[in-house]
Parts: sequence; C-alpha cells; structure tokens
Amino acid sequence: MERRKLTLEELPPIMLAVSGIVGIGPMGIYRLIQGEYIIAIVDALAVGAFALIAWAVYVKQSVRIPSVCMALVAISAAVVSVSLKGGEQVIWMYPALVALFYLLKPREAALASLIAIAIVIPVIFEGRTIGQVAVYVASLGVTICLSVAFAALTAEQRRELRAITMMDPLTGAGNRRALDDTLERAVTEAQSNGTPLVLIAFDIDHFKSVNDKHGHGVGDRVLCTVADTVTAHIRPTDSCFRAGGEEFVVIAAQSGLEQAQRLAERLRVAISELQYTVPEVSGRLSVTASFGLAEYRQGESIAALSKRADDALYEAKRSGRNRLHLSDRTMCLSGTGSYEALSVDNQSAEGPRLSEVS
Repeated sequence: MERRKLTLEELPPIMLAVSGIVGIGPMGIYRLIQGEYIIAIVDALAVGAFALIAWAVYVKQSVRIPSVCMALVAISAAVVSVSLKGGEQVIWMYPALVALFYLLKPREAALASLIAIAIVIPVIFEGRTIGQVAVYVASLGVTICLSVAFAALTAEQRRELRAITMMDPLTGAGNRRALDDTLERAVTEAQSNGTPLVLIAFDIDHFKSVNDKHGHGVGDRVLCTVADTVTAHIRPTDSCFRAGGEEFVVIAAQSGLEQAQRLAERLRVAISELQYTVPEVSGRLSVTASFGLAEYRQGESIAALSKRADDALYEAKRSGRNRLHLSDRTMCLSGTGSYEALSVDNQSAEGPRLSEVS
C-alpha cells in the first residue's frame, strides 16, 4: 500500500493508538508473566483494539467512528483495571481522561469522564479515608477541567487554521486546496450512492482589460463582488471556490444537469447585471462571465471531470463569451436570457453577446 500523509483529523487517533500500544503492551506482558491472566487479557484486548482502530483510520480514512471506539476502549480499559486491581490503578484514569478530549467532542468527553469517575469512586473508597478519596477525586476533576479548556482552545485554533488554509484570502471563497478536498468527497459520494454531481467552471470575461484599464484595486473589487454574488445564489449543498485568477468553480452536489443549468444561468445573469463604480474615470463598469458545465459519469476520474468542465468553459469563451456551454453540448443564449441545448457536432455555438467590460 502506498504511504500517504496523514490529515490533521487523522493524527490524534493514530498517535493515541500508538501511545496506547507502547504503554499498555509491555504492562500486559508483565502481568502475563506474573500470572495475572484476567488483567493481561484486558490489556491484550485493548492493544488489539488500538491496532485495529489505527488501521481503520489510516486505510479507510474514517475518523469519527474509530475515534469514538478508541475513546470507549481507553476509558473502559482504565475502569476495568481499577475495578480488578483496586484503587492504586487509578493512575490509568488520567491518560484515559485526557485521551477522551482528543477523540470526542468536549460535551461527549465530559459526560464519559463523569460516568467513568462515578464508577471507580466506590473502588477508590475501599481501604481509604475520605480525605484520601477526596484527593483522588479532586485530581481527577482538575484533569477534566484542564482537558475541557485545552479541548476548547484546540478546537478554536483548528477552526481558524482550517479557515486560513482552505479559504481564498481575497474573495472569501474556498481556495484550490478546498476545491480539491471537496471535489474528492463529492465524487466519492456520487460513486457510492449514485447521486448526481455537476461541476460548473466559470471565468470572468476580459478580466485582464479590467486590471489594465482600471487597476488591480478595481479588479479585486470585481472578484470579491462576483464571489459574494455566487455565494448568495447557490444552495447550502453547493460550494464555490476560486480556482485561480479570475476563474471560479461551483460544485453542484446532488444536482442533476438540468438543475445545474438553471443555476448557472441565474449566476450568468446576476453577474452581468452587476455594476461597479469607477471614480477614476467617472463611469460605471460591468462584466460578464462564461460557464462550462460537466456532469459526473460513474467511474470517471476527478481529473477527467475537471478537464471536461474546463474544456466546456474554453468552448464558451471561444464561441463568444457570456454564455453557458455543456460538455458535449452548448447552451445558446437568446436575447431574453432563455436557452436551449444544441449539439456541438452539428451546430455553431454562436449566440448574441450581452454586456462586456467597458
């Protein structure tokens, strides 16, 4: 199997699984040698579970379910160790409690921690004074509080880091990395569930002339306004990305070709109706966009789907701009904005041009 780089979400469960194997494995061997067979079996089961979970995360690239399973194994092993060996084994509760906050959502981890502590308190009481038990309980409580604070801080930092690494800093749309990740998930879902998927690539027409005539400040304003307009028109299940320069991509997940055509037409019209004030020349600026659409075909690679959408976009620009073009078909616009599908092989893609950059 080809080695791959772990994602940020995959690191905690795999690292904790390795730590559990390294920490519990030798203890299990020692207990087996000492004749403590029951607890040795518990250790062996925990080590085996950690290994299986790490394999599931790495090979299946699934995080949520393996993380929950690992959390249950870790806290259960600690509770069973305390129950079988007595209160002195409470030291295993501390790493188990911390692990919960790496693997679960903060509320889930807090609830699991309180339940585990409630189970082991009667065992801790055996042969100890109230003062000694209070020390154990207080230290476990402090561990939970610190873990809650750390988990909340880490979660916020991870959200900020993800936003930085996945967002185009100029327009606020998803960047190229976000596009690749989202498209991979969308194609996987389309393959598994047979749901429709359409890739919409569009490009602002004559954008270079906007920068050349009015400066990059105006060009940046155009890009931001277009991105905001697209975001306002797409569905919550759709995603908008800036692929680079003046080119954008919309992933229309769970959307058939006809529905995606209507969406692309709404976007085309909305973009063409935008007006930009340019004080430097005492005038107003308008832009148009060309669109290429490609519907996912079962078994098709992401590269092939993206190329078909790019080729359709290129054809729309070659045919006169400010229009839709489908992979294998073109959308010819009428003066009222209506359209009909025509075969590329049999008919010209020419149609009336609407507003262009002034």
